[in-house]
Amino acid sequence: MLRAVLLAAVLTAPPDAHGQRAHTLDPGREAAFVGAGLLLNGTALLLPADTAGLWARHSVRDRATLPAFDRGAAFRWSPPAHQASNILFASALMLSAVGPVLAYADDGPGVPAAIVGETFLLSAGLTSVVKAVTNRPRPLVFNPDAPMHERRERDAFRSFWSGHAANTAALTVSAAMLVDRADVDPAVRTTTWAGAVAVPVLMGWLRVRAGKHFPTDVLAGCLAGAVVGWAVPYFHRPENQP
Repeated sequence: MLRAVLLAAVLTAPPDAHGQRAHTLDPGREAAFVGAGLLLNGTALLLPADTAGLWARHSVRDRATLPAFDRGAAFRWSPPAHQASNILFASALMLSAVGPVLAYADDGPGVPAAIVGETFLLSAGLTSVVKAVTNRPRPLVFNPDAPMHERRERDAFRSFWSGHAANTAALTVSAAMLVDRADVDPAVRTTTWAGAVAVPVLMGWLRVRAGKHFPTDVLAGCLAGAVVGWAVPYFHRPENQP
């Protein structure tokens, strides 16, 4: 549902009608970004998932077999941390969408809304494909404290990379890129960039604490999301602007 709302913002955003702007929309470019996002999300849905086979393949669920750097996550299990990560993501999504729109309130708020929507669509699609291809078990698969029904469901083999971390990083970095080029107080820019760093870090900690991801999952997710969050606004700058 969240993806559908942001996609609607992309498709209904008014075209650029002023002279020089910090970012612009182009029908061909937007079709490419949106099309790529939809293709990635659709591909992820079509990829097969043999949950029973994955469970059997990982029949040796000894935490001692995990790399030392990741092993500690297999001793973590915290539903409250999982719930907190969901609340944090919803907050990051809202602030990343609203913040740039407010920053460009007098100069076409539809443009930043479309850019944030495309960023989320691409990040979510890329993450879903990688998860479906790698089929990495979550730490909870190795943790006997986690409920068995959660250890054996399909989502238990969608650990790499962390979608919460990737999408949070994509949204916050995208918002920071947009606000950075807006006509706002320097303190607002600094605060936005600080949030773009702090919020994904906190998200990563919560996901590991919840037993949902290994440290390598959240590190890779933050990096991938940050790249998407940087790239989408970057390619929406006018060609004659740095």
